[in-house]
Amino acid sequence: MILNNKLKKIKIQKLLSYLDQVRKIHEKYMSNGKIFIHTIELRKINDKILVLIKEINLQDNEELKSSSLDLIEHLDEWISIWDKEKNRRTPSNDDEFIFNGYKKYPKNFENLLIQQSIKLDEVE
Repeated sequence: MILNNKLKKIKIQKLLSYLDQVRKIHEKYMSNGKIFIHTIELRKINDKILVLIKEINLQDNEELKSSSLDLIEHLDEWISIWDKEKNRRTPSNDDEFIFNGYKKYPKNFENLLIQQSIKLDEVE
């Protein structure tokens, strides 16, 4: 059980790191003319987030489970729309790349993850 908790905590920390990277890249995207190159970076990290979040068992916390499902839905929709727009428009790296129509990012997700990580520390 302790090993599972340690592994889960490591994965949660990695997920938090990815979410931090996304926030920083999104800030660059917003402040630099919303150009395509930044969305390429976001796309790559969003894929990693999806894989990792599906590996972590968040079933023991109902609020976190619900928020993680919201994040999965957000990322799945974002990636789907990104792929369609990229193929439709074939933008160059410096082209403005704006698209809409996907579920909003669950802003409470990170705080819930941090709380879960703290709980795992208490169990050790």
